[in-house]
Amino acid sequence: MSIMGSLERTRFFVGRLLTTDDLDREQAYFLARSRRHNRFLHGWGVVAGLEVSVSKANEVVVAPGLAIDCAGNEIAVEESVRIPIGPTEAALHVAIRYRETEVEPVPVADGTEFSRIREGAEVVLLEVNPSAKHRGIGPGTPGCGQAHALCLAKLKWHQSKWKLMQRLGIRHAF
Repeated sequence: MSIMGSLERTRFFVGRLLTTDDLDREQAYFLARSRRHNRFLHGWGVVAGLEVSVSKANEVVVAPGLAIDCAGNEIAVEESVRIPIGPTEAALHVAIRYRETEVEPVPVADGTEFSRIREGAEVVLLEVNPSAKHRGIGPGTPGCGQAHALCLAKLKWHQSKWKLMQRLGIRHAF
């Protein structure tokens, strides 16, 4: 399934034997359609929330919110995330990325399989801005089409504490 090409979905009819492949294709169709919608109608970047601050204990705090990455994945943070950081010479970029986690293991004939996939977010600190190569395709545009971390803010160690230098990744309001 191409992001700009035609999408293909399963056709159901009476008497059809459904396989796991049919059901996987059905899910893939709706995921591709949703991601294409997110990319081309809304663009990548922060949709709401995800405010970044630095606590007095030198922790990065990311507030709840929602973002869309360049692949159209929705990245939702349900509750505040706190990450302790120590002093370093390098500037740090607070970034968020889409993450899928297999959950709810169930027994099967030859072991265990997970019955669900939980979509979520991972907040990370990086020395390199993962959105730096996006010159000319900034927040609010369809982006590069790849699933990668989005930079929320840049931090710098200054006078024995972390200082928020700039907030990044804000897309245009629609």
